[in-house]
Amino acid sequence: MKKIVFVLSLVLIMIFSSVNVFAAADEIIITIDSNKIEFNNDLGYPFVDTNNRTLVPFRAVLEKFGASVEWNEEIRSAVAVKDGITITVPVDQLYITKNGEQIATDTAAKIVNGRTYLPIRAVLEAFGSDVQWDQGLKTVVITTSPVDAKAILAEASSKSYDWKNYDANIEMNMSMNVPDDAGSVQEMNMKMKMFMTIFMNPMKAKVSADMVMNVMGQEISQPVMEMYLSMDDTTYTTYMGMTGNDGNLTWMKSSMKDEMFAKFINYDKATVQANKELMEKYLKDVKYFGKYSDDKGRTLIRMQYTMSTDIYKDMLGEYTDTLSASGNEQDAMTSQVFGMLTDGSLGDLTFIAYIDESTKEIVKYEMDLSSMMSGMMNAMTGMMGEMTESDKEMLNSMKVTMFMEISNVNKAADFVIPEEALNAPEMTEALETEAQ
Repeated sequence: MKKIVFVLSLVLIMIFSSVNVFAAADEIIITIDSNKIEFNNDLGYPFVDTNNRTLVPFRAVLEKFGASVEWNEEIRSAVAVKDGITITVPVDQLYITKNGEQIATDTAAKIVNGRTYLPIRAVLEAFGSDVQWDQGLKTVVITTSPVDAKAILAEASSKSYDWKNYDANIEMNMSMNVPDDAGSVQEMNMKMKMFMTIFMNPMKAKVSADMVMNVMGQEISQPVMEMYLSMDDTTYTTYMGMTGNDGNLTWMKSSMKDEMFAKFINYDKATVQANKELMEKYLKDVKYFGKYSDDKGRTLIRMQYTMSTDIYKDMLGEYTDTLSASGNEQDAMTSQVFGMLTDGSLGDLTFIAYIDESTKEIVKYEMDLSSMMSGMMNAMTGMMGEMTESDKEMLNSMKVTMFMEISNVNKAADFVIPEEALNAPEMTEALETEAQ
C-alpha cells in the first residue's frame, strides 16, 4: 500500500501540472451561437441515423438560423436561402447543392412522420458556419461567426502561469467490476473528493481527500488521506497522512533531491516560455463548444482540446533516464511512473476547459482518465507485487472521470505543514519495513 501511495502522489502532481451541466442521455441539444433551440412534438426532435449522423427538423432549425425555407414537392427537396446562398437538400440522396453546385454528403435527408429531417453538419457548413459535436453534453454546437478557439485557449493558459496561488475542488468518479464471494461480478462505484491549495514559486500544496464507495448497494464514506507537497530549489518532498481504522493519521514522508525536477515544478521565465512552446507544438486540436451561464452568474466558454503525451517526453525524458540509471529504489519507481508518461503508450489526453469570459482565465476542467489510469495501474503491477487475473480484470474495467473547479486565484489561504508530518519517518524506511 505504501508503494501505491508513493506512486499515486507522483501521478497526481503530473496530472495537475497539465491541466457542469449535462444533457439527458437520450436528448440531443442544438445550439446556434450558444442559444438552445427548443423542440416539441409538433416540430419534431433531432435524432442520430443509421450512419451515426445527427438529423434535425429542417424548418425548426433553419428558421432559427435565420434562413427562409420552403418545400419543393416537384424535386422532393427542402430549400433554404440566406445571405445570397441557396441550399437545396433532396430527400434520400447523398448530396446537397449550394447555389446549384453539388456537394457530396455521408448521409441523406429523411422524411419521418411527415417531417423533413436534414443532415445538420453538411447543410450548416455549406452556409459557412462552424459545426462541432460536443459528446459530453450531447450537443450540436453551431457557430455562425468565426471563433479563434486556439487563441482563446492560449491566452487563458498563459494567464495561469501568473497565478501565485489558488484553490481547487476536485471530484473523481471511479467504477470497476469486482467479483463477490459467490463468483458473480458486481460494479463498485467510488467517488473521491479532494480539496487542494497550491502555492507556486516555490511550490507547496495541501491536499485533503475523502472517499465515498458504493459496494453491493452499501454506501461507505471515510477520509482517505491528507497530503502535503513542497519543493525548494533542490528537493521535492511528499508528506502523506493515511487514515487508519481508528480515524487517526499515520504520516510518512519522501524527499527527493533533484535540481532538474525542481526546475520543472518551480518554473522560471525561461521554463514558462519553453512550456508555452511545447504546448504549441503538442496541442493537436482545439474546439469551441459555446457559452454557458453557471450558478455564480458567470459566462463560461466551454472548450475541448487534445494534448499529445509526447509533450512529457520533451519535458521529462532526460530526467527519467537520469533517475533510471541512479540505482536507487525510489528513483527507479519514480522513473517507472514518469516513463509511462514519456513512452507514448498512454496516447493522447483530451480535456474540457471552461474559461471565464470576463477574466479570460480557466476556471474548470473535466477529463476522462479511464484509459490513462487503467494503463498506469497495469504498468505498475511490478511495483505492487504479483496480481491475479481477477485483479487485472478489475483494473481493465476501471472508469475514471475527473472534475476540477479552480477558485481564489491569488487569494488562497496560506498554510503550514504540521509538525507530525515534518517529523514523519522517510518513506524509504517504510518501504523497507513493508518488504521484510
